[in-house]
Amino acid sequence: MPKRSDLTISRHTVDGLSVEGKEAVFWDRELPGFGLRVYPSGTRIYVAQSRGPAGIRRVSLGRHGEINAEAARKKAAAAIARIKRGEDPAPGPAERTSRLTVADLAERYMEGHVKLHCNAHTQWIYAGSLRNHILPALGARAVGSVGRAEVAALHYEMRETPRAANRALMVLSKMFSLAEAWGHAPPGSNPCRHVLRYKEGRRERYLTEDEYRRVGVALCALEAD
Repeated sequence: MPKRSDLTISRHTVDGLSVEGKEAVFWDRELPGFGLRVYPSGTRIYVAQSRGPAGIRRVSLGRHGEINAEAARKKAAAAIARIKRGEDPAPGPAERTSRLTVADLAERYMEGHVKLHCNAHTQWIYAGSLRNHILPALGARAVGSVGRAEVAALHYEMRETPRAANRALMVLSKMFSLAEAWGHAPPGSNPCRHVLRYKEGRRERYLTEDEYRRVGVALCALEAD
């Protein structure tokens, strides 16, 4: 196991660590098993090490400069916990995706994208599409298990309301694109690709009595001015 250290690995201390002649690992005092391997060339690699059911495991977390100390510490804590449970300390994209459901992705989509970039009316429309169509059909499914067939089936079930069907397809497509950007799905895996949208006819709508009244009030005010 790593020796006890008086060093706290941080952005303030990493650049000051150096070795001569032979590489060395400097261990963190606050998170046992979190370390920094320093080479004579100046290269610095963050590492995590712990003991699991199969013995001691060590994994590289990334090169300093490509990842900072704070991010490496978080990765180290997760890797150490996984080693202790006997799991792969560095799960691949497929494993990370398998834990995320469409409902989980929808929640992050609304909180991390829609509420930040869309107005209140658009937020209401997208939330309704999720609540009424997408989540009842796909919410419990793992993100990685949703393919083009499932998306096409949902789109087809909504064929009597083509505008709503196309909106659901658009919301799903954006969700899966963000899943790729957020690292929850492999690049190019969006299952909405090549699902063709329905043609949408022009809609004719008549004003309600209240809307007629407001138009009349506005016209009278305009004429008075």
